Amino acid sequence: MAALWKIKRREEMIKLEHLLVATDFSACSKEAVDYAVHLGQKMRGRLTLLHVFESPFFYPAEISIGAYPEVYQWLQDFKQDESKKLNALADQIRKEDLPVEPLFKEGAPSIEIIRTAKEVGADLIVLGTHGRRGFSHVVMGSVAERVTREAPCPIFVVRERKAPEKG
Repeated sequence: MAALWKIKRREEMIKLEHLLVATDFSACSKEAVDYAVHLGQKMRGRLTLLHVFESPFFYPAEISIGAYPEVYQWLQDFKQDESKKLNALADQIRKEDLPVEPLFKEGAPSIEIIRTAKEVGADLIVLGTHGRRGFSHVVMGSVAERVTREAPCPIFVVRERKAPEKG
């Protein structure tokens, strides 16, 4: 019986040298980073570690946030803290003897993840999902779901582990 498909020879295997891993510093994205580090080590690859800062405020284009100096300063401080977290996480990954480039971007997470994957030529996107259902999924949406629909490369989605139920 003839095989319907051929298994690729070893030298033609799927390339997974450059992994893009997105983090929002949640427990779920921490698990995704752990998987990405493990995969990167096994494949002798490299990581681009991406954090997308999404402003917690909506303001009409005709109103400048600069008109509110205390809010503007708080926002700048918050972004600086997030950037420090990203660099600290990159330093931890480097200790695992894995090349990593941290990237800090601003915007809508799903759009920036897709754009960055294209820009850096990622072979695989690794990201976490909280596995929301029902109303919270409708309201919050899913970054992982949006990225999956439009990504330029395969996606490895890590679902948040639930604590074992007691009793």
